[in-house]
Amino acid sequence: MINLKFLRKVRLFCVGLALLLGFHSLLVGLVEAAPPLPPTLPPLVSSPSTTNLPKPTLPPKTTPTTQPRITPSATPGLAQPKLVTQPPTLNSTSAIAVDADTGRILFTKEAHRQLPMASTTKIMTALTLLSVPEIDLNAETLVVQEDLVGEANMQLKNGERIKLLSLLIGLLTNSANEAGMTLARYVGARIPGPADPISRFVALMNSKALALGMFDSHYMNPHGLDQSGHYSSAYDLAISGWYALHHPTIKSIIRLDTYNFEGHDFYNVNNFIRRYPGATGIKPGWTDDAGRCLIASATNYGHTVIGVILNAPYDSVAADIDTLMDYSFSLLTNQAQPQLDLSGPSAYIGLPEGDHLAPFDTKPLVEFFRGLGLNLGQWLQLLQQSKK
Repeated sequence: MINLKFLRKVRLFCVGLALLLGFHSLLVGLVEAAPPLPPTLPPLVSSPSTTNLPKPTLPPKTTPTTQPRITPSATPGLAQPKLVTQPPTLNSTSAIAVDADTGRILFTKEAHRQLPMASTTKIMTALTLLSVPEIDLNAETLVVQEDLVGEANMQLKNGERIKLLSLLIGLLTNSANEAGMTLARYVGARIPGPADPISRFVALMNSKALALGMFDSHYMNPHGLDQSGHYSSAYDLAISGWYALHHPTIKSIIRLDTYNFEGHDFYNVNNFIRRYPGATGIKPGWTDDAGRCLIASATNYGHTVIGVILNAPYDSVAADIDTLMDYSFSLLTNQAQPQLDLSGPSAYIGLPEGDHLAPFDTKPLVEFFRGLGLNLGQWLQLLQQSKK
């Protein structure tokens, strides 16, 4: 005899599954329909030497559109992360850790709280610059007095002509504020509109942030110095960090230790890359209002983790990020207890699709599947794994 209740449940499951697949395909289609990023630079080439600074290989002057290669210093190997069993207790006001391979959130502490983010701003400055169609990093620009805003810098001088590539390296290693201003002025001058070039570039930064799904953020400048209305969240900065790791040019620069190019000496102010096992970046920051901030990334045990801390006390920033990363790798290797429910779809910053994150909001479907006694989050996770 046919069990009608069972058939109804099967039919509802099939309807829900069809809705989910259609919803996911629609989102992916919308993201893929967005304007593509411009061609990226070739990946940097690892140097076998750790003693001498590498020399950049520049293209012939007859081919100014060809982007130059730069060669990073080799990074010595470090021990593996500590394996822990319990979630960390952090002094930072806000934090998040994300499995970069799946977009899954591993730890949160007030992750959507809007806070000043200091020089972590410069990741969005770089992403915005490199999203401009046909940007040529071999192009030169002129430094003007208004660009020399002080604090972190690369010793630029008024009237100096310099390549965009040098400015980008200084932006992401020295955390040079005047590099951010000079880059913003160069791009902003090429954007039509009534405002000044810096304001036009910052408007482009805000548009870029929204396009990436960073809805907690608002930018007022390209460098990150304290300014009213300039804020982000740990959640949003994890998204910007994810995109930084998936852009070959940015990914290569943020791993540099020291470098010399065009007569400028560069030193990466991110000590995390020298301290933590498997560290690959990304960007620190500090101001009076923001406190100590850091977007960090590392790869261990076949997993890449992005960790973000905001408004950390000076004397605990290293301990906070290290314990956050240790816990994340312990969780990914099944050594630690989860801090939150990792099965629900809300525990993702997005679904990785090539070089972009596909955003999604599946709350209605969560409720629908829950009514069937099914777990949508686990199904999504299995779907992701099957696509690898």
